[in-house]
Amino acid sequence: MTAPGDEPRGTRSARDAQWLRTATDRVPTAWIPGILTAVFLGAAAAFGGLEAVAAPPVETLQPGETHVNDMLSITVERAVLIDSLPDAGARADPEKGQRVVAAVVMAENVWDTAVPGAAKDTGLAGSIIASGLGGRPPDAVARLDDANTGPWLQPGVPVELVVAWIIDADELTDADELELELRDFSLATGRLIVNGEWWDTPVVAAKMNVPLTDVGAGADQPTSEAPE
Repeated sequence: MTAPGDEPRGTRSARDAQWLRTATDRVPTAWIPGILTAVFLGAAAAFGGLEAVAAPPVETLQPGETHVNDMLSITVERAVLIDSLPDAGARADPEKGQRVVAAVVMAENVWDTAVPGAAKDTGLAGSIIASGLGGRPPDAVARLDDANTGPWLQPGVPVELVVAWIIDADELTDADELELELRDFSLATGRLIVNGEWWDTPVVAAKMNVPLTDVGAGADQPTSEAPE
């Protein structure tokens, strides 16, 4: 005899199966692999997680050496301290005790789509980080030949750029070096809700220290004649 409140196991299993079919019918088929992945990761975390993947080694570069990833080829050539660099979009305020540190960079877009030069979360600006200045992306990016600010890098076209940071005047001197990190991005492809491709998940791939030359007010600064 079945006790009150109990029901045959077969009846309960049939009802559970019917509920599962009804629930899954409401979930778009394309979502199911993602849901299963989330369930798997949750179960893996309960048993200690997935085995950690070793991060790739960080390369040490010298000025003039090139770093290439799936998006950009980057060569940091040299760096200077200057009072201000308004033509490149780096307008330091001397009344606030500010100056500019700027690096000359040869860059080439090795991807098949134009890449922004000044976007701080991706592109070139997101790839060059001043680790010695608190991990900051550049405040300004401009072409060296025509001072076009915020340029887009076209595929397969090398371009010489100025990347610049506004700093406190006592933050760096020509006795220091500009400490940089070069970051690699992974190409993400949108599925389900978001479509398209974008660069995401930056990781530090290379580090370098660039000696600094103090050029004072810059090219327009009067030069003293050498003693006879």
